[in-house]
Amino acid sequence: AEEVAPQVAPMMARAKVLHAASLVAGGFAVGCTCGLEPPNALQEQPTTKRALDVSLPAPPRLGVVKTNQPPVLDGKLNDAVWGFANSTGRLVETRYGGRGAVEADAKLLWDERFLFVGVEVSDALLRAGDTLRDAHLWEQDCVELMIDPRGDGRDYFEIQVSPRGVVFDTRYDARREPGPFGYTEWNSRARVGVSTRGEIDDTKADSGYSVEVAIPWQAFSLEDGASRKPAIGSRWPANLYVMDLGDDRQRAAAWSPLGVGDFHVPERFGILVFEGAPEAMASQDAPIRASAGRMPGPLQRGGAPTRGSAGSVVRERANDPTIPAKPPRSSIRTDAQRLESTGAAH
Repeated sequence: AEEVAPQVAPMMARAKVLHAASLVAGGFAVGCTCGLEPPNALQEQPTTKRALDVSLPAPPRLGVVKTNQPPVLDGKLNDAVWGFANSTGRLVETRYGGRGAVEADAKLLWDERFLFVGVEVSDALLRAGDTLRDAHLWEQDCVELMIDPRGDGRDYFEIQVSPRGVVFDTRYDARREPGPFGYTEWNSRARVGVSTRGEIDDTKADSGYSVEVAIPWQAFSLEDGASRKPAIGSRWPANLYVMDLGDDRQRAAAWSPLGVGDFHVPERFGILVFEGAPEAMASQDAPIRASAGRMPGPLQRGGAPTRGSAGSVVRERANDPTIPAKPPRSSIRTDAQRLESTGAAH
């Protein structure tokens, strides 16, 4: 047997324990890693991939097609424009990239005003009890985008959407800074459409849900007011996640596996490559124009959520009086309390 250096052996043992835990959890990184060792402890140790038996694929890349027709935000992803979008393929196990415990895939589009994100999730039990904006959506069912426009792990953003159309959004100066949940007062002004295939929080079998999100580029501008809109050829690190509360445990899947029990690893995000409109879209006989019922419309403040076809809901996250105010800071639990209650290293 190959001899292992004394300082490497304890790290190997810990890596095996963590790996076993992730397998038991059906692909979700479990346990409060912050209470045991730094989330990036595996990378910080002077050991090799062979010694740790850890081998991660290169972060994935996805071409994000520019569109001249915004999709209707009804959560159904059945607009023709989505047919031009590239898919992430099935999301994978969050730590090492094996088969994901949750069946889901995502598509992205962009235009001059918005980034569009569409996610399809298969889910036999829809769980989403939270109705407050910026509630802890990750403790039940939700989809999540983390995006790093500068590409340096600083000033990155997190947006989550539940099957009820509730939004949690926040911004970070750097990895998990400030704690515990970043600047939750940041408002993405995201517009959301959700379509469910089943009833939320009942005992009957469901089949899943889908989400469409339109995020204005202004959301990524900070105090300096500089626009963060990409150009053709721009590359923005990002990751996509799906959280699912099953009968007895929380599960998750990711676009890019992270290697550790923490979703906040910007250096492991995949790469969004912004592309021009495909030739097939540009060569249509007549220009594609947005109808009155399509998004995006003018950015307006307030306004109640509107219900579309059966099983869908559309919400605007911009100072909507129908969405209750954020909970007071005193009600926000610490990272350790949240992880202890869910077993999830969000």
